[in-house]
Amino acid sequence: MEHDGSMARVLRFCEWIMRFAYTNLLWLLFTIIGLGVFGVMPATAALFAVMRKWIQGQDHIPVLPTFWREYKAEFLRSNLIGAVLVLIGLIIYIDLAFIYPSHFLLHILRFAIMIFGFLFVSMLFYVFPLLVHFEWKKRLYFKFSLLLSVAYLQYTLVMLALTVALFFLLAYLPGIVPFFSVSLISYCHMRIAYAVLVKLEQQDHEPAKKHPTPEALHPETR
Repeated sequence: MEHDGSMARVLRFCEWIMRFAYTNLLWLLFTIIGLGVFGVMPATAALFAVMRKWIQGQDHIPVLPTFWREYKAEFLRSNLIGAVLVLIGLIIYIDLAFIYPSHFLLHILRFAIMIFGFLFVSMLFYVFPLLVHFEWKKRLYFKFSLLLSVAYLQYTLVMLALTVALFFLLAYLPGIVPFFSVSLISYCHMRIAYAVLVKLEQQDHEPAKKHPTPEALHPETR
């Protein structure tokens, strides 16, 4: 019996390895289908949607049809959100690259930009989990991603530490990048972000509403 249990765990582990490799290849394929620039955001949204279903216990969903459905559904919205994120990221990068702290005020300005950059990176961890979990207006994804990243800073720091660790792993083993890069990172982010969302929903003791307000952070999930 113990041998059977060990074999079942090994088979389960191998199954998850195949899942991560398959979804990572799907992400690459659909990114290429969208010509790279227009495909990366909807492909990432579709990947997070699949990860969310797995985390919810829906292990046997048809992965390809689910990925394709979410890719089409989020193509426009995810690209619009992505364009805003890229613009903000470029502004932060340019400010850090070209503002040299030659005197005290510039030191303060550079430090403020660095703090804003940290908040921006922290916000990125929650954008896609919220995008695939809630139906909101686009501006609310930015607002609540930032709020969650600050309100649940301990979770955000864990996500940051895991991301850094995974980047070091991928740099050390570059051969696994096509199979376990984006899928593994997205699963870790979705897992932690989903724990935050569950924690929020457990704190809400009011009866469920058909159309709750977004400000309550408990809109109808997808």
